[in-house]
Amino acid sequence: MTATPAPSRPRLWVFNPGHEEALGIPPEKRYTLSKEIRWMRYELSSLLHLLASDDDLIYVPMSPDGVSAHLLRSTGEVLPSDYILPPSLSVILWGQDAHILRELRECPLFARTTLLLPPLTPDYLRLSHRRASYDLLSHLVHQLGYPQDLLPHWVTAGADRTDTEQRLRTAITAVASHSFGCTEQLMVKRPYTSSGRGVFPLPLPIQPKHLEALIGSCMRCGSISIEPHLDVVDNWAIEYTRNAQGEVSFFALSHFATHPSGRAYLGNHLSSPQELWQKLSSCVGEDILQRLIEVQSRWLERGLVSSEYIGYIGIDLFFYRDGEQVRFHPCVEINLRTTMGVVAHFAYERLLPAGSKGVFRLERGSNEPHRAKHIPLLTTTDSTYFSAYIELAE
Repeated sequence: MTATPAPSRPRLWVFNPGHEEALGIPPEKRYTLSKEIRWMRYELSSLLHLLASDDDLIYVPMSPDGVSAHLLRSTGEVLPSDYILPPSLSVILWGQDAHILRELRECPLFARTTLLLPPLTPDYLRLSHRRASYDLLSHLVHQLGYPQDLLPHWVTAGADRTDTEQRLRTAITAVASHSFGCTEQLMVKRPYTSSGRGVFPLPLPIQPKHLEALIGSCMRCGSISIEPHLDVVDNWAIEYTRNAQGEVSFFALSHFATHPSGRAYLGNHLSSPQELWQKLSSCVGEDILQRLIEVQSRWLERGLVSSEYIGYIGIDLFFYRDGEQVRFHPCVEINLRTTMGVVAHFAYERLLPAGSKGVFRLERGSNEPHRAKHIPLLTTTDSTYFSAYIELAE
């Protein structure tokens, strides 16, 4: 990986998972995070030391059980309470939303420091909506010939429940008639959700109680996506970066695992960037992968042309089973934020010897590994809610 110059101003790194859901809450309203997300923010913030450098700082919010918000050095150590912050800090958010911006502005830790916060723009909000993945997939269908049946059906809420029900029934019938995918259920996704949250199966044939819940969800959210439930056999992502000039460039590949139910993230397979490239390109073809990256990156550049967003963009892909064949889905989700795939990339670059292999794991509970082939990434106790570590290959 090419070395990057040291930043001219200290940066403040902020881990705020769940920001996609926050985007659906009006800025003037208070957004209440779930207890699980609050523990994630508190306990996993120190993972950002894998991305931070030099004089950077890491923000750790108040814990659910009342431990005060505090700061970490870029190496992960707690900053002394008498440490004098620099006059200004450039804020690097995991994901942008108005609620984390307000939290930082109101935090007493920064009373005497100017926080240089990234602006939220209409382009950023538009591409953070799940509808954007539909738009990109539609572009890939027309440009590169992927199957039309992969496209989700977006249902916009109607004028009333009756109108919304009719729209939903039409979409369900259309998706259920596809020649591939599970015949026993479909997938439903809410618009501002990610990483398994807001994604749930819809059993077929649809029952009245499920239809009622679906109508209510569609009317609350304004729209929902209905798509085939595919038999996923392997998960990948292409990670991009966008610079201050608006250029979107390939950064890395991410090969990851999820829970079978809900697709919640489990961890990343770690190996060299060259080996990851060889593995994915051997499955889809070198030219096809190169062309996919070219088309996706140019589409992202056009979509963010009026945005000031600088940072990472992840596009999730997967392989799925269709009868006796395994096929490729080129865009199931756009993550306009830092991803665990990016964290795993830096974990490999910083912590593993060249040519080695392993697995970056993120788990609930302490699960502190004691074997020599494990590298813990967090300090855990018996009461820890989350743990992260690298399991080295034998």
